[in-house]
Amino acid sequence: QAVDAMGEPLTQRGVAELEMLQREQQKLAEEEARQRAEDAARVEAWEDRSAWALFAASILFFGFSTWLLLQPGMPSAAQGWMSAAVIALWAVFVVDYLVRLGLARGARGPFFRSRLFDLSSLFLPFLRPFLILVYIWRLPAFRHGSGATQRARYLITMVLFSLMFVYTASMGVWLAERDAPGATIVNFDDALWWGFTTIATVGYGDYVPITTLGRILAIGLMMGGIAVIGVTSATLISALTDRAHKRAVDHDHEG
Repeated sequence: QAVDAMGEPLTQRGVAELEMLQREQQKLAEEEARQRAEDAARVEAWEDRSAWALFAASILFFGFSTWLLLQPGMPSAAQGWMSAAVIALWAVFVVDYLVRLGLARGARGPFFRSRLFDLSSLFLPFLRPFLILVYIWRLPAFRHGSGATQRARYLITMVLFSLMFVYTASMGVWLAERDAPGATIVNFDDALWWGFTTIATVGYGDYVPITTLGRILAIGLMMGGIAVIGVTSATLISALTDRAHKRAVDHDHEG
């Protein structure tokens, strides 16, 4: 027998009212879920339409930013228009994020949580090179592909992440070391060489950081190298295992 909140038995009319209330709550929950799904679909449609353009913009942003940092003595006119281009591209990325946030509406909580790296990369300078990864991840060819396409997506992302990781760590070490007395990493070319030999666990020892910050960044790069190798190896093993399984299934069908 149905009872109310006080534990008293409900009348037939009370039971009917309770059932009606439950149906209304269920209907409301279903409507909210449908609305969230529609909001998420709008965000995804916008991301599909804008992915290629923003991916190209992120490459330009990376190139211009790097050139400005490595060539401080360039003519003032070139420096001016390149700086303006970097600012304009960064503004485009900010507007894109705000547009997607607006489209999310009722799904803003999941949107914010699932795109936290997008937001972080806009405002933390050392994460800005990783904007390329944000936009390549959104490319429709990868997002809506098959299982093999998804593995390729992960593999390409890991390769690009490794390059961006080495670039960022090398840049940080160069900035920390270039003015230190007795430093061997005094230009970006040397820093990049050091970065790749470090993440590849070769470590020739011809260039080594001597500052505290430089050594902290070096430790991070070493640890990152171990993680990158592990994830890449796991992805390749998964792809080979799936291919072997597919061949075995095809062979069984033929037999």
